[in-house]
Amino acid sequence: MKKNKIYIFLFNFLTLITYFFSQNAYANFIASGDTLSTSNYEIRRFDTSAQTTDPRDITFSNDGKKMFTVEQQTRSVFEYILSTPYNISTASFVQSLSVSGQSSKPFKVKFNNDGSKMFIAGRGERKVFEYSLSTNFDISSASVTYTGNFIDVSPQLTSFLNGLTFSPDGKIMIITEQAFGLHQYSLNKSFDLSGGANFIRSAAVTTLLNGSTHNGIVFNQSGTRLFMVDSQVNAVNQYTLSEGFNIATASFDGGARDTETDASSIDFSPSGLRMYVAGIDDLVKEYHLPCPFNLFAGKCTEITEGDRRGVAEAQVNIANRTIEHSTDTALNRLKWIRRNKDLQDLSFRNIKLNFSNQMLASLAEAIQVSTSPKEKSKNKDIFYWSEGSLAFGKVRETDTSSKKKIYTDGITIGADKFTDDGEIKGLAFRYSENDVKVGIDGSRLDTDTYNLTYYSTTPVKDDNRFLDAVVGIGALYSDISSVLDGNKLTGNRNGKQIYGTLKLKEEIKKDDLTLIPAAQIDLGYTLLSSYSESGKTAMRFDKQSIQSRNLRLSLASVETLNNKKYKMKRHGKIEYQANLHRSSNIKYSYISDSSTKYDTELNSGALHNINGELGVDIIYDNNFSLFFIVEHNYKHRVGYTNKIHLAIGYLPQKNTNFAFKIEGDDILKSKYIYTKNVNGLDIDFYLLNNNAMRPETFDEIALNLRKVF
Repeated sequence: MKKNKIYIFLFNFLTLITYFFSQNAYANFIASGDTLSTSNYEIRRFDTSAQTTDPRDITFSNDGKKMFTVEQQTRSVFEYILSTPYNISTASFVQSLSVSGQSSKPFKVKFNNDGSKMFIAGRGERKVFEYSLSTNFDISSASVTYTGNFIDVSPQLTSFLNGLTFSPDGKIMIITEQAFGLHQYSLNKSFDLSGGANFIRSAAVTTLLNGSTHNGIVFNQSGTRLFMVDSQVNAVNQYTLSEGFNIATASFDGGARDTETDASSIDFSPSGLRMYVAGIDDLVKEYHLPCPFNLFAGKCTEITEGDRRGVAEAQVNIANRTIEHSTDTALNRLKWIRRNKDLQDLSFRNIKLNFSNQMLASLAEAIQVSTSPKEKSKNKDIFYWSEGSLAFGKVRETDTSSKKKIYTDGITIGADKFTDDGEIKGLAFRYSENDVKVGIDGSRLDTDTYNLTYYSTTPVKDDNRFLDAVVGIGALYSDISSVLDGNKLTGNRNGKQIYGTLKLKEEIKKDDLTLIPAAQIDLGYTLLSSYSESGKTAMRFDKQSIQSRNLRLSLASVETLNNKKYKMKRHGKIEYQANLHRSSNIKYSYISDSSTKYDTELNSGALHNINGELGVDIIYDNNFSLFFIVEHNYKHRVGYTNKIHLAIGYLPQKNTNFAFKIEGDDILKSKYIYTKNVNGLDIDFYLLNNNAMRPETFDEIALNLRKVF
């Protein structure tokens, strides 16, 4: 009995070990000539026999929620819906479409990027046919119309047309020929056969895994990695191209067999971490790879596409943006002082900032001061101030990186004083939270930043020309999350930075109008720590240095508008900014293939930038002041950001309270509340604005008077 228990224990232990390795072995690479099943790359399979026993192609919609196959016997395309994107085990059949009117042997089906067009490779006809879809990726007969456009590739073929694919921009079409290799064409119109095609070159791909039949074909996004299926020996052949989409530069990396499938087609998820193979055994198989678009050790590709590169670029953006925001906040304070230097008290005091962010709210509470009035003789030495800022924007999608949504809110507290020689010197501390959403699958970067900034302004000539100087240090703490085909990779990264700015400006006064031309140079340096991701297909990143160098030319204006109740100064600025250092190199390796190191250049930001600014100062006699600025920063061919700066000053009087709140994401809600008790009468003034980007309009305005008897 005791011996039997030992056997049972050993059996269960071995079962668990076998299961563990079967679930994790795909983190290892295979050797050329090995089989995919032996290496346990296979994760899932889907049986198509209820619709077709001969799936000759497989392709997906751009969001991975639909899968399509084609069969030459029934001359039909089949559509499936996936409840989980790119997970073929969640597929269910929807409908089919006959294309027999054009092809007697449809062999491949492809779509353009948005699914508004479909293309069929007619094997026997040696033609590529074009269809338009009124509903994207919907192959119902009511949606699909044959356009009458086709490309005849028979002049280049000596055997059957077996494979079809396009470059991401739709300008290059590549086909496979059963007995020869590849043929490459350029289209005169993107994903449009009506303009015809120009034959470019052929490539006799003779390096195969003991086979000779060229079938399904697929490239990675950059065209530097090529996969072809050899249905004669059921192998997936991998090639590396030294020039993207130039088939003449392909070199053979190796091949891997699928011993169970009569393989005829292949496709990948956008990240390249999932590979799909289909054939005439009514099966579609899903394989998970250890790194994107690669089967073999030492052949992993650089970060060139998608959310992962977007997250890497976001880290550079946040580092530079943190320096920019900290510098601008200090310069805004100096500009406010210059505009209102005639005031006896330049403090921003007794502020109640009701930020929706908990950390910012706590910090705002910490800077509250006593409501007891101070003597002016004590106020003139050191002036205290604070500023709340908000920035949000978008960075457009590129061929190599996903789009990004940016959201930053922060609060700054500071103190400054005048010197006997007319200088102003101050110190400011800024805390901010930065949230960057990358792509649409949940990748994001959350970064907390802490910055300490010294600033000063010095008269250069009389009282009209000044030199502003800013020097600061900072720290960054980031939580990183990349989601690739449902696989979540996480990491934590810290950083340190130092920065400085010199700005020369001159005030040209005429009556109530002042013009201020200025020239400015910004320098910054950030060092990010090394870190390793957690999760499947994880990477390790080395330390990364980020430099920033900007030249700015600007023209600002200030106009004074006074009445009996308050002083108001409206101001604006137009600025050209040249970003002279926009690249940063990242060095990294895949944890599954640590011997291979990569060094990729990230281009972040734009060379040419135009910044516009509108603002207003409102100063009430011995009461409170409001400083409000809205900025729009246009980054040429990259994207934009918007910024909101709010500073509130108050000369304290008992029983008076001012509050400000900003909340939301894309459409920001703001509230302005002013309350005061006058001889036992409560006065409440309330403004609600559902879009903080339009501060001139309010959705709700209320004035309440209350008397308690």
